[in-house]
Parts: sequence; C-alpha cells; structure tokens
Amino acid sequence: MILTPQNSYGAKGLSLEILSKIKQKEESKGNEERCVAVDALSLIARTLNRSKAHLRSILLQSNTTVLEDFYVHLVDAILDLIEHVHRTTTRLLLHVNGYVEHIANFKWEVKELGLEHNGYVDLLLGEFKHYAARLAHGGILTSSDDPKQKLIQDKLLDYRLEILVETLVKGLSRVKRCSDEGRALMSLDLQAYYLPDKEYVQWAHAHPV
Repeated sequence: MILTPQNSYGAKGLSLEILSKIKQKEESKGNEERCVAVDALSLIARTLNRSKAHLRSILLQSNTTVLEDFYVHLVDAILDLIEHVHRTTTRLLLHVNGYVEHIANFKWEVKELGLEHNGYVDLLLGEFKHYAARLAHGGILTSSDDPKQKLIQDKLLDYRLEILVETLVKGLSRVKRCSDEGRALMSLDLQAYYLPDKEYVQWAHAHPV
C-alpha cells in the first residue's frame, strides 16, 4: 500500500490500526481452541462414565481396583480441569491486573466525603462490560440455543463477577491507613456496583425464575 497525503489514515493512523488489530487478535488467541479442548474433554468424560460398567464387566476381578483408581484420579478430575480452563479464559479476557495495588495504595485518609465514587470504579465497570465483547470477539459468546453452550457462557460470566469481587476484596483488605470518611468512601465505591433501582424491573424480566 502506498501512503499519500490524501490517505485518510496516514502512516501513524495506519500503524495504530494495525497494532490495534494485532492486539485484538492476541487477546482472543487460543479462546476457540480452549473451547474445543473443553468440549473434547467433556465428551471423553461422558463416554468413559457411560462405559464404566462395561469396562468393569470385562476386566478381571483383580483389576477392578485399578479401574476405580483410574476413574477417581483421572476421569473425575476432568471437571476440575475444565473449570480451571474456563477460569483461565476469564482472567485472560478480564483486564484487571494492577487494580489491587491501585485500590490498596489509594489515599483513604480523606477528611471530607464527597458525593462521587472513585474513578477506578468506572474503569472496573468498563472492564466488566467489555469482557462480554471480548468473549464474542473470541467466538465464545454466541446466540446459541445449545443448553450446554449456554451453560458454559453463564459460567464464564459468573467467573467474571467472582474475579471482580476478588479484586475489590484484595485491594481493600490491603489498605493500611483509613479514616472514617475513607471507610464511608469505600462504601460509596461498593454501592456503585449495585444495579440502579430503575433497572430492577428490566433485570427481573430478563432473568425469570
């Protein structure tokens, strides 16, 4: 491509666009592969569990202990491995590194309490919302009618919430000095994560029991 003065991007703009696309590609790299791996592991576990009685019937009596050990230590561990893979995916796509230190090092010895929460709250909420977009970009969050796919998507969204809460708890627990006004500010920050009153009805309609 030849860059000319009339080019709407310009050399700098084009470079930034390319870097942005590379970054997006790196962020989603491996997500689809991890999903395929999880599906394969789930299929293997289901197949082995359905075959357990048959395997026991064709093995010698002396080998039943080996079979049980195989299921306890390997097959049953697949569920834990799948959960680990999903949590790893969540941590890769939810960009909250550095927030624990930022919250802990914030000046909480304030003398006066304002009406607004801290700026990091809005940044974390932004990451919370962008996470779903990254899942969709990585081919994970789709409008699928498959109940198994829906279950995986719900778990990935739940893990997002767990990591966010973990980040807040770790950050606030590491605060060394805090005034009474600072504690009130912490409460104000936490309230910012609550669903606004006007959205309760909308949320209830979207999440029927």
